[in-house]
Amino acid sequence: MDDLPQTPPASEPPPASRPLTYEEAPVINPEGTEEVLLTQEEQPVLPPEPPPPAVPPPVRRRPSFFGFIGNILLFAVLFGVGMWFSTVIRPYLPGASPVPAPATTTPAVTQGPPAPTAPPDPYAGWQTYQVISGPTRQPVAGISFKLPPDVLSPICDGTNCASQGTYLPGGTRFTVAARGAGQALRDYRGAIVTDVLGQPFITRDTLIAEKSGVAFTGTFTGTTIGGYAFSRMAGAMIPVTDTVSVEINHFTPSGVTADFETDASLFEKILASVVVTGASGGEKGAVMPVEPLR
Repeated sequence: MDDLPQTPPASEPPPASRPLTYEEAPVINPEGTEEVLLTQEEQPVLPPEPPPPAVPPPVRRRPSFFGFIGNILLFAVLFGVGMWFSTVIRPYLPGASPVPAPATTTPAVTQGPPAPTAPPDPYAGWQTYQVISGPTRQPVAGISFKLPPDVLSPICDGTNCASQGTYLPGGTRFTVAARGAGQALRDYRGAIVTDVLGQPFITRDTLIAEKSGVAFTGTFTGTTIGGYAFSRMAGAMIPVTDTVSVEINHFTPSGVTADFETDASLFEKILASVVVTGASGGEKGAVMPVEPLR
């Protein structure tokens, strides 16, 4: 191999015959690699960019009247819906006070003078009774009276039922009896009011159910028509017709402790409840002796 002939290097042209070239300094890119710039003759020629299209200016429209009205209506509707919605949910919010109900108004009514109010009935709940005739066992027509609900109904005293009786709350005995024509007892008019043994009572004229009657009282020990012994009695004789009258009394039975004064007030109220619808109630026969009550 060493014996091969050496080829002589080619001869280089002379410097005057080399073409002129432009060299640029290399540029180091960010990654550190060497970038060779093209020479002016090697750079490509780019075509010119076309101009951007012309954009017409925006056209301003004049506001429409109906559009303005529509905006107002839309605002009003949204405002109303918001107010309604707030009133609906407001009571359910914590700490919210209840919404008062709207006040209602009623038309004014012209009223006349107030009507007089009826006084309360003092006999409300009381029971109405009639006096029973002994011979017929039928009510005596033309007279009635009332008793309070806590007083039992009167029953006959004895088999002939000349009188009927019951007890008042204070313990006194209350009796009623028909007198006169067709009755077991005689009429009081023309005679002196006494017990069954003839002991007289103190009497005075009185007005009962718009009838002129006689009130009597006695504090002696006596006997009633029904056979009851008493220590104190008070009562009244009431005319019903010209020939018929009714006796009403209450007394303390002998040997019985009773509140006579309390029952006396109730007895006066019972007398005030008497209703007489008979004919005449005038005096008949001799005038009875009358003395003031003590």
